[in-house]
Amino acid sequence: MSYLFLGLKGIALGAASIMPGVSGATLAVIFRLYDRLIESINSLFTDMKKSVLFLLPVGLGMVVGVLGFGSIIDFFITNYSLQASSFIAGLMGGSIPFIYSRAVSQVEGGRGRYYGIAVAACIIIVLITLFAPQADAREVYGVDFGMVALLFICGILVAGTMVIPGVSGAMVLILFGFYGLVMHTISDITSFLRSPSDFELLRSILITVVPLGLGAVIGIFATSKLVSVLLEKFNSATFFAILGILIGTIFAIFADAETYQSYDGITAGIVIFSIAAAFAGVAVSLALGNKK
Repeated sequence: MSYLFLGLKGIALGAASIMPGVSGATLAVIFRLYDRLIESINSLFTDMKKSVLFLLPVGLGMVVGVLGFGSIIDFFITNYSLQASSFIAGLMGGSIPFIYSRAVSQVEGGRGRYYGIAVAACIIIVLITLFAPQADAREVYGVDFGMVALLFICGILVAGTMVIPGVSGAMVLILFGFYGLVMHTISDITSFLRSPSDFELLRSILITVVPLGLGAVIGIFATSKLVSVLLEKFNSATFFAILGILIGTIFAIFADAETYQSYDGITAGIVIFSIAAAFAGVAVSLALGNKK
């Protein structure tokens, strides 16, 4: 029964990890799994049996959560892109109070320089959004070295953010412009499981999954120490930088042409439902961030 409950909690962690603004690490804290997860990862090679017995049911549950909810997210992004993006932006916006409270919790003296860090981080993200070339990643299925390298780097950063409570790893995918591609790939994986003879579909899946997965595996070990140092020595500065990145990423969502790709024109009804979706996202994020 204990392994079954670990698997069920893993499903919730997997679903949370692909929802921007929802922190899988925070959910792990709520489920009282966080310390055991970090300990099991760090002792994987020194106490393999104990670590595997814990990580295996949690990991399998996360795979089920990612595949199940990823297909649902891809459906809404494809067919109701503005409403889905507004809900995602709401999720991210609703996490701002949690990030801010973490950022100011250890501030001593004036906060001016910390606000400057947040503003600088936000400006950098906005400038990248406005001036970096935007490729339609959803349509890129060829072997492109630049795309593969970015997916690898993105995987490292996603793994790093996933060990920080309150920070969403999916935010990194949005920032790099790969969120839609990854959700579409997750949907492709479920399709391939139903039709395992479609090798062209498998090829497109592997082009995304292999570099992203390798980056995540390396990142979970390589960045955990760096993240620990940043949180220990520069806690407030780190969270203020994350706060600025978060706000800049919300801007990036609505500056992305894919946010509006489901429609020939934006009507008043679409705008109203999108605003409602944004408020719903804020409500969900605030509820999940509630200490109770």
